[in-house]
Amino acid sequence: MNYELLQQLIGYLAAYESQRSPSQRKDMEGFVAYLNQQVFEKSVDPTVGFENGETVEALLSQLIAFLYRYAKGYIKKALNHSNLITIDDFSYLAGIWQTGGCSKSEIIDMNIHEKTTGMEVIKRLLNNQLIEQTDDLTDRRSKRLLITEKGKGVLFGTFEEMRKASLIIAGTLSEIEKMQLLYLLQKLHFFHKPLFLNEREKSLDELLDFTDHTNPNAEFYR
Repeated sequence: MNYELLQQLIGYLAAYESQRSPSQRKDMEGFVAYLNQQVFEKSVDPTVGFENGETVEALLSQLIAFLYRYAKGYIKKALNHSNLITIDDFSYLAGIWQTGGCSKSEIIDMNIHEKTTGMEVIKRLLNNQLIEQTDDLTDRRSKRLLITEKGKGVLFGTFEEMRKASLIIAGTLSEIEKMQLLYLLQKLHFFHKPLFLNEREKSLDELLDFTDHTNPNAEFYR
């Protein structure tokens, strides 16, 4: 057996532990984050450039925005021949179907929208008779949204085209790369969602301070 790879791993582990103070937590997640940083620094695509003092965070934000625009274009094609106008129409309709019915605030929060934007989507689905609203049995002040039979037909009719769009969006990533990206995007989602739901009125400085105090691996990305 060739132990060269194991020896390299032990070297990285020793370096990781030596850089952590006694008060800092040492765990597998932190080590994996450190290992990823070390490996990616050596294997990063040389064509990725940073101009005019551009940071990793700035480039990451830009690429996420670009990916959203690419995805939006593909999904628009997937919905071309349906009664759904935007990806938001699809997401709301799918969410209401998957939950078996939910309140307006629940579906709006699920889709990370401001109330006014979410209500526009809900109104459009109601006007097209894709969903209906009924009285909430547990809260008389609230209405529950349910998908109609027409809505199910429209939603199910988009699945195959949406599957094609999803395959294109994933590009040429391998199965392992897809799972790695999924893990990282979910981690970002789990971080940002409570900020959006509970801290959205805070300033950028306040949110940045919150970020620094809730990221156990922050020192590896500075």
